[in-house]
Amino acid sequence: MTVCDLSAVRSILVVKLDEAGDFVMATPFLRGLRAAAPQARILLAVREAVADLAATCRHVDGVVAPRPKEGGGFDFRGVTPGGLALFVECYRAGFDLALVPRYDFDRHGATTLAANSRARVVAGFSETVTPWKAEGNRGFDRAFTLALAPPPGRHEVEQNAALLEALGARPDLGPLEVSLTAEDREQARRLLGPSGGRPLIAVAPGAASPRRDYPLDRLTAVVAVVAAGLDARVAVLGTVAERPAALAMAAALPGRIADLTGATGLRVAAAAMGEAVLAIAMDSAPAHLAAAAGVPVAVFSCHPEGGDPNHIHAPERFRPWTGGRDGRALVLRPAAVPPCTTACIAAEAHCIAAIDPSHAAGRILALAAAEAEERR
Repeated sequence: MTVCDLSAVRSILVVKLDEAGDFVMATPFLRGLRAAAPQARILLAVREAVADLAATCRHVDGVVAPRPKEGGGFDFRGVTPGGLALFVECYRAGFDLALVPRYDFDRHGATTLAANSRARVVAGFSETVTPWKAEGNRGFDRAFTLALAPPPGRHEVEQNAALLEALGARPDLGPLEVSLTAEDREQARRLLGPSGGRPLIAVAPGAASPRRDYPLDRLTAVVAVVAAGLDARVAVLGTVAERPAALAMAAALPGRIADLTGATGLRVAAAAMGEAVLAIAMDSAPAHLAAAAGVPVAVFSCHPEGGDPNHIHAPERFRPWTGGRDGRALVLRPAAVPPCTTACIAAEAHCIAAIDPSHAAGRILALAAAEAEERR
């Protein structure tokens, strides 16, 4: 078997040990891999936090969740029925191919797992592709049979497509996917309650770091204007940490808020977004869930206009991917606020706070109007 001979492989391990949004952005990659190797048994390794999304992925044969052990190595649990047994079977026989579709800094041991998978070929992205990876993953290229270094500043979906192409597969630049069950959709509708004849806006106020959070008072003002303009009700999604945001919006918009914070897993959150005519989110997983659900989404970004396109917060890399329908995603970006220049360097909300709420609300209403016009 050559590196590019996907038609000959019997077993493939895909190691995706990063965040929920990264997993959603990798779904075109998984779809393209399955199309290129329909005969192969594809095993997917994800973090436990992502297991809810991965469990229903229709492009793989089994899912496991490795947990790093103290002193080294991993403990594994099965996510899908028979997933752990299939992983053990393929491991004992030796995987034909292990893939690490993680472009940037690997902080969860994905490359280590791939290197120790007994795979004949290990492929991923070189440690040289970003400064952060070069510093944090020095020496990792030794783990790879193929260490790819595509041009920087491209979207993560495009980078993963480059990995497919390097393996001899057709690159997949189509839409994101989240595979939902009928139970997911029913639970979402039950939590949302009756519509009262109003359209729904999904709002996800949280992000992984405070610098990526649009300040709550400004966000509430934006949501109030948009909800009034669309005569819409609002579902607030997120973890228990976002409950104060839901309460603040409920006080500002009495009778319009459905508080789903802390009440859903990732798939049910995606199902709730699928009921909406519009989603408003930070640069975080819910923005990608909304895109996967086919919902127009507006994202508040902390990365300033004209900023470094290869930065870890750059919309060039992490904007919602809409599979060629770019008009369905709006990224709201600030001007850099000193001392920031090519990226926001503050620990707390800084550059993002400079986004004007009135301007943001107007652009989001225009996004909703354009979508409504297209549906006519």
